[in-house]
Amino acid sequence: MDPLTDRQTQIYQFLQQKIQTSGFPPTVREIGRHFRIYPKAVQDHLAALERKGVLHRAKETARGIVLEARGLVSAHLRIPILGRVPAGMPLEAISEVEDYLAVDEAIAKRANFALRVKGDSMVPDLRDGDLVLVRNQPTAQNGDIVVATVDGGDATVKKFRRVGRDIFLEPTNKAYPILRGQELAVIGCVTSLIRTFF
Repeated sequence: MDPLTDRQTQIYQFLQQKIQTSGFPPTVREIGRHFRIYPKAVQDHLAALERKGVLHRAKETARGIVLEARGLVSAHLRIPILGRVPAGMPLEAISEVEDYLAVDEAIAKRANFALRVKGDSMVPDLRDGDLVLVRNQPTAQNGDIVVATVDGGDATVKKFRRVGRDIFLEPTNKAYPILRGQELAVIGCVTSLIRTFF
């Protein structure tokens, strides 16, 4: 791999930091604002980083930057992938370990396990086949994307919303209904997203 320039290293580290703190990469405009450079200059730097093999860009989305798990990224810790969680109608959660995912230490501190999304009820935020990294916790804030059980056994991934004593699990795809059960229990909050582009 060709060495990175000082500016490329700064941009790469900024991408790493944003992904680790928010779970999602910044947009080209956000990168430009941070470094006080024009979007065209950002595109040029991202193209150079892609040529050097440290990231991949999906052209059809504003946040389509994926850092490669090599080079500058330290991937020493493993978290279990527990299976597929539906992003459509709820199905029974799979608790058996399917595989393990090597992640950066900073990401591993924010997630206990990973689940593979199935379905399209959370598009465009989450797509079928995405891996979501989840921090196991029983509570959530309004707007968090959560993995939750519905009425005692089924699991789904949805946006959490509380109104008074009522809790709702909302899809981002309006073709799906908002879920409201007698017993909604939060398993954990999604802290990061890993998407593979082909």
